[in-house]
Amino acid sequence: MNKTYYGKIKILVVLTGVLCALSGCATLREKIYSDADKTALGFFNDLQRSDRQAAYDLFGKGLSQTVSYEQFDQLIGTFQKQWGRIESYNTALMPFHKREGEDNFIPLNTPEDKIKRYIFDVKLENAEVNCDLTLVPDGDEYKIVWFSFWGSNIYMTPEIDKKIEGLFSKPAGTEQ
Repeated sequence: MNKTYYGKIKILVVLTGVLCALSGCATLREKIYSDADKTALGFFNDLQRSDRQAAYDLFGKGLSQTVSYEQFDQLIGTFQKQWGRIESYNTALMPFHKREGEDNFIPLNTPEDKIKRYIFDVKLENAEVNCDLTLVPDGDEYKIVWFSFWGSNIYMTPEIDKKIEGLFSKPAGTEQ
């Protein structure tokens, strides 16, 4: 047999090994990420792909009853208009601690060890902001029950602040 034949066999073996390694990494990555991790990362993946409806569909029942898709769509539209598109994001899972207003969205009797809080550093074309997502189990998956964005006053313009505040404020005359 000639050297060309052995060279082709060697390349085929190497390519097969690389393919197996890559598919193993993809399978391992699926097992490493929890359902909550997948939901949190999916939220920003959907926003990065401009699939606002898919991002909104990750909201839990209480949040989706409070924040309509139209409000969410307008908020993200305002972000994109002022900050540009998402370029990248990094996240960390943080210990859970309740934030003001968040109690209204966490289902009663949810054990604190099941509540996941993710903090994201989001880099956009014209800004860098932070976002946190709070997730709780909903059946056999996790749903987002709270989110907030914050950052430097350079980026948090009055228009953006007004949109964010409008999400969770009750219209006049509806307080109990």
